[in-house]
Amino acid sequence: MADDQKMSVAVINESTVKDFVQDSKAFEKCVDEQFKVFDSKGEGAISWADMGRGYGKLMALEYEKQSEEEIKCLYDSIFERFDEEKNGTLNREQFKRFMKEMMLAMGQSFGDVPIQVALEHDSMLMKAVQHELSRG
Repeated sequence: MADDQKMSVAVINESTVKDFVQDSKAFEKCVDEQFKVFDSKGEGAISWADMGRGYGKLMALEYEKQSEEEIKCLYDSIFERFDEEKNGTLNREQFKRFMKEMMLAMGQSFGDVPIQVALEHDSMLMKAVQHELSRG
């Protein structure tokens, strides 16, 4: 992990993630922010290479421990599932569907019991935690 990536320990569970995803205004704002980070050239689409530059930062759970082959399989499966045109890119709507499905799956894996995890400050999971804290 790069030195400039700051992490914090946060408490999270399934409802933290689910509530964030269900708040369409907050979730879509974060998806738009993340899409712009990946689509750094402003082309309106995210390529396989774009995904490779930021996915670990996006989710930040055990990503760094995966082999190159595991990461390649992950990207291949993402594009196989969400790239409807099979053109090697994800548009904003496809990226949003991917993020929603991924976040809900991760939330489900946490379960109902709150757990402590280390998250990067600008990861989607940290955004879910911040969303929960802002709601009191």
